Amino acid sequence: MRMLLSVIALSALLAGCGGSDPEPPPAVAPATETEEPNNEHELDLSGYSPGVREYYGGAHEHADTEMGNAEAEYHQPPKPAEAKLGEPIELTGTEIGVRFKVTPTKVAPVGKDLMAVYLTLKSTGVTIYDRPMEMASITYPGELPTPLDTEATAKCSNGFDDILRIDVSRSRKGCLLFPRSGNKQPERFQLALEVVPTLAGGIWNLR
Repeated sequence: MRMLLSVIALSALLAGCGGSDPEPPPAVAPATETEEPNNEHELDLSGYSPGVREYYGGAHEHADTEMGNAEAEYHQPPKPAEAKLGEPIELTGTEIGVRFKVTPTKVAPVGKDLMAVYLTLKSTGVTIYDRPMEMASITYPGELPTPLDTEATAKCSNGFDDILRIDVSRSRKGCLLFPRSGNKQPERFQLALEVVPTLAGGIWNLR
């Protein structure tokens, strides 16, 4: 009997010292990446041309970060939408930081075949402009827009006919050249920066 009680006591002691499997550790949820919140950027394009509304229209999402805010700041339509000869329009490009205040000062023939639009460009952005200026047109009465003559050059070009470099906060004067249409004088000039389509650029009414 004493032997039987000893065996029972020993069995109970072994059971209490780990005779059963230990409980598994609690599961840990896998770490997830924190997503940057986005801001929706939608522009008021009332009063703008169809080309501007098509290019800049709709909602644009930008991350709520310094870079995202810069994207929103430099993805802007011409301001104002239209102006007269001698009045500035502020334009942005496709590269973040490119922004200019553009003022056409004169429109006049150059020789028999070319029409020149004289411009003053003032950099108001934070990025150096260093590329051709090719997205431009003039419109003669009763005609479709005439694109820039990228092969033409004249004394007034002042580098506007080549790769144009303008440093931040600097100004530059020159002219853009277009084919003439007889003795007609253009009634409209349109310009966009970098590879923004010409139809999404600023409009100057010349008459």
